[in-house]
Amino acid sequence: MLIKALKMYQDATVPQRASSGAVGYDVFAYHVLDKITRKPCGELPATIKPSHSLLLGIGVKLAVPFPYDCQVRPRSGLAVKHDIELSNAPGTIDPDYRGEAGILLRNRGDKPFTVEKGLRVAQLVITRVEIPQFVDSEELPPTLRDTGGFGSTGFYEIAHGDAGYRAMQERWDRHFMGLAISAASLSNCLRDADREGGKYPKDSEGKYCGATRRFGCVLVKGQNVISQGFNTRTRECDEESGCIREREHIKSGTENDRGCLHAEQVAMQNYMRTGGASLENATVYVNSEPCVMCAKMLLRSGISTVVVPGDVYPTNGLKILADAGIEIRIINS
Repeated sequence: MLIKALKMYQDATVPQRASSGAVGYDVFAYHVLDKITRKPCGELPATIKPSHSLLLGIGVKLAVPFPYDCQVRPRSGLAVKHDIELSNAPGTIDPDYRGEAGILLRNRGDKPFTVEKGLRVAQLVITRVEIPQFVDSEELPPTLRDTGGFGSTGFYEIAHGDAGYRAMQERWDRHFMGLAISAASLSNCLRDADREGGKYPKDSEGKYCGATRRFGCVLVKGQNVISQGFNTRTRECDEESGCIREREHIKSGTENDRGCLHAEQVAMQNYMRTGGASLENATVYVNSEPCVMCAKMLLRSGISTVVVPGDVYPTNGLKILADAGIEIRIINS
């Protein structure tokens, strides 16, 4: 996404991010604008008296593409150190506005504050918005809160809120984790399976007796299962030669590309074969902590959450996901 910026003056500065991890673009004061006409009426530096405000121009016009929202937000440094805030925070630069971007600063402190030219006075945060269609309706869906408005949730005690949401989320998590565990039962992994007379016995359900590495994965979006998978043998393993990891004494958590395809890999492969929609904000349920290899695979897929049991095995991939900002939820037995 590109935003065209037109500098009205050669020495004006286009909004910039202060660090590689910042989501806001700092804007720089250029001159003073008249609050009524919005035309230039003074040069900087200029002083804002306590309880007074000043409209500043940044000397730049922006063409925000539709349907993006360009919010003008205060800078925390000015607020904490000098009690300088935005009078209309957050402001909005609409996609169809072609005038100079203005910043309305207010001095909430008890001392005069001087604005120098080039001071970073606010930040712009750009997000995509939905444009809804309002329709007449004779009734609305019921909620627990109903018509409670301003102050209806009280000041101290939380009657429902987070606790109710967490309880509902936990019910869904247990439901989908149950599906992941069910998928795990389909695994044909030979790891630790019993072997008698050169053969692998199976139980009445067709599972290898003694097999311990049964892992399942379910991909969920909008409370709908969009794919599932379970750890599946490759040609490296068969009933004649057994598990390659056991044959070659490969330590758990290492050389994760040897042996079975992991449940997460199979779920992603199944998903790609269906030609489904984006995985943006999808949730992964898996009954074993993803290994480093699978964690890196999930890292850039668009998923927002990974749910695992409290006794997961092994312990090497969750930190990678958590460090990338992906929510990790634990289901305790």
